[in-house]
Amino acid sequence: MSVGALSAPTGAIAAASAGAGAGTATTASAAPVSAPAAGAPLPVAAPAVSALGAMLGEAATLQDSLAPLLANLAVAAASPNLPDAARATLGQLMAVLTPLDGEATGAALRFATQTSGLFLEAGLAAGLLAPGEDMPSPGQDVKALLLTLISDLQATGEGETAAAPSAQRPQPPVAGGQTAGQAATPPSLNAQAPPDAMVRALQQQAQAALARVQLSQAASLPKPGEPQRWTFEAPVATPSGTGVAQFEISRDGGGAGGQGASAPAWRVRFSVDAAPGGAVHAAIVLTGARLRVTLMAQNEGARAALAGGQDELARELAGEEGGDVAIRVLGGALAPVAPPPGQFVDRQS
Repeated sequence: MSVGALSAPTGAIAAASAGAGAGTATTASAAPVSAPAAGAPLPVAAPAVSALGAMLGEAATLQDSLAPLLANLAVAAASPNLPDAARATLGQLMAVLTPLDGEATGAALRFATQTSGLFLEAGLAAGLLAPGEDMPSPGQDVKALLLTLISDLQATGEGETAAAPSAQRPQPPVAGGQTAGQAATPPSLNAQAPPDAMVRALQQQAQAALARVQLSQAASLPKPGEPQRWTFEAPVATPSGTGVAQFEISRDGGGAGGQGASAPAWRVRFSVDAAPGGAVHAAIVLTGARLRVTLMAQNEGARAALAGGQDELARELAGEEGGDVAIRVLGGALAPVAPPPGQFVDRQS
């Protein structure tokens, strides 16, 4: 992985904190209102809260990993049994969902974050309020493209829209929950599959992936008294195919000011699951120019490989200016954490 000198995230990620979940609830008022203080969460009206709850309940039953759709993209795009509009949308999705690999750059990570679907509505609002804002277009956004793909497939009049998530689907994203990578899956389609079977499979997988994006948006809504969090997922290249990494970026406010105040800290957690190494978890804390990284792998071979590249990674992260970087590599698995109250009920067991 190639990175530059240490710097805190800026631009669209920081600017979109209040609008990360804007697509999940909308409010309107005819009366003038005063602008909220900078950084304060936006108020949500009671009807919008009810609508948000209904949407989350439905999304939690539909959601599944993006990995099955990723596995079928190239197969379906080459099929003569799909309409041109759906094939074109699949091509756009393939261009956006380029897997992050060992040579991933900071720019690639930024693009994956911005196009993950998390900031779709915030980006559209930014374009209206501040034309020229450096945000990807809807044609580069995963959520927008999933919506378009579902519409294109429904227009064929074939297949059914009821989703059937896999038995091994990941847990829904929740604010402050553990991150978990999703392993690559083999394609379930072939290019000569009957049109109705192909449309039905793609509809189910696209709707499941869309529901998971919506849950990530809801998990990223600001909450009073808590650090701002952004939860999203991005494809990653693994030896067994394209898997999905789950990320959480958060930022605390630091001290209250004054000479002894602590600097705000940016925190990043992410997880990947790649055979044969299994699950790998990372926790990164950036405070000013001080960077601390913890890597954890349960598989002994994966842990040894991470430890072997520890010094090189530290040099890459420090950059030419030699930033203050410390890395530690641990073995074992993450300790189970009970989900925060008011989240989802496990209906699979």
